[in-house]
Amino acid sequence: MLLKKFMALDKVVRIILLAIPFCNWIVEVVLRWSLFLEKKDAGSLIVALVATFGFGVILGWVDAIYTYMNDKLVLLDLKVN
Repeated sequence: MLLKKFMALDKVVRIILLAIPFCNWIVEVVLRWSLFLEKKDAGSLIVALVATFGFGVILGWVDAIYTYMNDKLVLLDLKVN
């Protein structure tokens, strides 16, 4: 649910939220855990754990670039309509 609301934001707003270092970690953690709670699969759990305890800031920067190029987040299958 939070993921759909985030994807409904303007593309520039999403890129800005994902480009700011501490802010992007918070956004990544919230989005990845909300996706896990919706899907409840092993892949979502692994990505949520990596975002939380590992490379959340780096994943956020990769997501900012990927959002700029493809209008979606890395490791997600949700596309903006």
